[in-house]
Amino acid sequence: MAPLRKTPKRRPAGFIAGPLVLAVGGTLIAPGVGAEAATGGERVARGEYVFAAASCGTCHTVKDGESGGGGRRFDGPFGTVYSTNITPERQDGIGSWNDEQIATAIRLGRRPNGERLIPVHPYLSLQGMADDDVRALVAYLRTLPAVKRANQPRHIKIPLFESVFLPAWVAAFGPRGDPPASAPASGLAHGEYLVRAVSHCGECHTPRNIAMTMDRSRFLAGNPSGLIENAKVPNITPDNGTGIGEWTVDQIADFLATGNTPDGDVAGDLMGELIQGKGGGYKDLTQADRLAIAQYLKTIPPIRNKIQR
Repeated sequence: MAPLRKTPKRRPAGFIAGPLVLAVGGTLIAPGVGAEAATGGERVARGEYVFAAASCGTCHTVKDGESGGGGRRFDGPFGTVYSTNITPERQDGIGSWNDEQIATAIRLGRRPNGERLIPVHPYLSLQGMADDDVRALVAYLRTLPAVKRANQPRHIKIPLFESVFLPAWVAAFGPRGDPPASAPASGLAHGEYLVRAVSHCGECHTPRNIAMTMDRSRFLAGNPSGLIENAKVPNITPDNGTGIGEWTVDQIADFLATGNTPDGDVAGDLMGELIQGKGGGYKDLTQADRLAIAQYLKTIPPIRNKIQR
């Protein structure tokens, strides 16, 4: 990592918030593991790279806790939730779930008992995650050390939220269609898959409408008060002045590796954590992955939207 300045300014939480990114060749792969790897140790190695690239550990690990053990607090307009234990501990984690049940939770937001996940977990974006990538991630989750840590109950402050409003919201806006079997292999489609489906950058960087879904007409235009941790989330469209239009592709890729911006700022708060990662982060991506993200970001429509620090 490039050295940080002694007195850096702090960047608000998120540059590209959201955790999962694509690797070379169209599916998430560990360095040195070919896309044809589909079973056993190679699939687990690929899944480990997915876990790191996704910064799964950042959201599913409490500070100073064991990787994947859950317990991180997230405050939103609906109340407070805590990330869950995703280790293979049978009582507190996902050790008793089968592979399909884990994949359903990741992409469709449902537990084996039918309970809906609060959409702090970004299943509306992860529904587009390719089968190959989900299988690799599930295989790696099976290998995590089991953590004996009970999940904390959520505290929802909106009456009838879980019994009425959440089911209606999922029915109106929930996952649609079938996910791809494999990810796009190259070009802008590769970068789009990274940003929209797997990395789910829009979950934090896109303004929300009155229904609390992403306002897709302002994709990645930033949030003055983000859904997660009430943090200001910057505009990452290629708008000159309010976005990252003056950043080069290489500078965007370098930010994802180091947290350093072209003007001498550094990533702070949640984005700083996502870059460093617990169990791996954006700094651990291949250069090709970071460039794929950067190249796609340079092609989306620029939107003028100044997010004050």
